[in-house]
Amino acid sequence: MTVSPRAPSSPRLSRPTLLGFGFGSLATGIFSTTPGVLLLYFLTDTLAVHAALAGLAVFLPKAWDVIADPLMGYFSDRTRSRFGRRRPYLLIGALAMSVTYVFLFTVPVFDSPLTSFWYVMILFTLSATAYTVFAIPYVAMPAEMSEDSNERVRIVSYRMTFAMAGAIVGSAFAPWLVFAFGGGRHGYACMSLIIGAVCAAAMLAAFFSTRGVQLGESPSAPGGLVQQLLDTLRNSHFRALALVYLVQILGIGTLVAAAPYFAVHVLGAGEALVGAMLLVMMGTATLSIPLWNTLAVRWGKKPSYYLAIMLLASSMIGLAWLGPATSYLALYVLLGTTGLGFGAQQVLPFAMLTDIIHHDVAGREGVTTGFWVANEKLGLALGPLVAGLILQLCGFREGPSSTILQPANAIFGIRVAFSLIPALLLMTSALLLTRCRNPQPVPLVARKQAGM
Repeated sequence: MTVSPRAPSSPRLSRPTLLGFGFGSLATGIFSTTPGVLLLYFLTDTLAVHAALAGLAVFLPKAWDVIADPLMGYFSDRTRSRFGRRRPYLLIGALAMSVTYVFLFTVPVFDSPLTSFWYVMILFTLSATAYTVFAIPYVAMPAEMSEDSNERVRIVSYRMTFAMAGAIVGSAFAPWLVFAFGGGRHGYACMSLIIGAVCAAAMLAAFFSTRGVQLGESPSAPGGLVQQLLDTLRNSHFRALALVYLVQILGIGTLVAAAPYFAVHVLGAGEALVGAMLLVMMGTATLSIPLWNTLAVRWGKKPSYYLAIMLLASSMIGLAWLGPATSYLALYVLLGTTGLGFGAQQVLPFAMLTDIIHHDVAGREGVTTGFWVANEKLGLALGPLVAGLILQLCGFREGPSSTILQPANAIFGIRVAFSLIPALLLMTSALLLTRCRNPQPVPLVARKQAGM
């Protein structure tokens, strides 16, 4: 492993620096959740785009990230500028993403829903690319901001706290804003202006707060991008865990994409309930993180992971039986249980990933992490696509919910997309988890030979 040219002693970063840097994760958390919650529903119920096409419009831009993420990491490793190799991309990504995000939900009135489909897909591709330009260098920066291991823990703690706050804002506050501004095109446009401004301010805070931080930028790793990716995929431990996580994120992404349809068409409520539902789920997930940390230490990561998966699957099955007469208490209890299991997904897969990276003799930390992020985005992209295809097959009728009565088959399809398919995917991931094995420690001689 190449040693950074910086001195081994690093100054302790100030709290304003950590807060400013952490604010960047508020934006990444918002952008990671808002399109997954609202974009599919916006396309079908506001723009009258066919459900299958709407799913494609959400899927393809995110699928592009599977290529863009590793490429962005590779290019930022090799950038040289007076601002450093990472920080210029923070500024470029902040400005581009905030602008494209506003236009994503501010759609002109076109003669054909097909034109709306193309408009949204192109804008979402541009916005997702701008997000990648910011996010990949940003996520790589904590390793270069300090030589001290404990100080890096502080940096990451601030970042993850703001990331979870951003997820709550994106999944709960954004739908409430749409409702508060009257829904429809006007509601989504006003929401995008407010959320876009918040994202811009948070991203720029990360750029300016790190102006005086001396980054320990080590020389670029040898070998081309393709070779490094192939070496990562040859790691059987990584492949097994990445597949488990992909299937789980697909299940969560399908549930989240179907949540607005479930609230409006099954429970007979408005968009405001979507925010409340996801606030309960995400809030419980955030509060449960210390519990899963404790269980992972006491019982082990893998047994705790099994428990979380079964908790998630069982609560998702329970959601299928809810209807208009269901009390909000029953709804929130089941969503809270779902959030409790989801909290483990924020801890245990990443803890297992660090073990794999630590024992990877080739020392491909950056490429492995980039591949993991791309894998996560692929799962989140497939979720809305699966939900859209289910709705299309079940005869869902596009258009404003206040004027269109959905047939019984469409209501059944919404229940399937919101609960039964996610539960089936979670149980499948539990079976795949049996293939995951703890990586064996790499002998010291092998580490020395690999330059680690």
